[in-house]
Parts: sequence; structure tokens; C-alpha cells
Amino acid sequence: MQQRIVPPKPLAVIDLISIPEAARRLGLHAETLYRHCRRGQFSPAIQIGKRWLVSVPRLERYLHGDDSNS
Repeated sequence: MQQRIVPPKPLAVIDLISIPEAARRLGLHAETLYRHCRRGQFSPAIQIGKRWLVSVPRLERYLHGDDSNS
């Protein structure tokens, strides 16, 4: 009897972009967006250590008026 080998499922890919890239998409200066992140005024931003990243799906929801944090 042959053993069936099942390939591992691919890891979920999370689309994250830098603050400068998000600022470019929003038409803001990167420092302005960093300031909003530090103040907690930009919900799509995620802080990982000292680094800020922006979730693309959350950014798109933010731009379309759904400012929920989920």
C-alpha cells in the first residue's frame, strides 16, 4: 500500500506596505502619516517592534469609509 503524500498548505500571504508607500497612495507626506500612526489616528497601520506597516486590505476599507479595526 502506497503512502499518500499531501503537500503542506501555503501560508496566508498578508499584503503589507511601508508607511512611505501608503503615504504616496494617500497623497500625504510620510512624516505626516507616521505622526498619525504614533497618535493612533490611522487604523490600517500595524506596529511591529519599532516598525510601522500598513495592511493593504485595511487601507482599502479605510479609503472606502469602513474605518473598523477588524
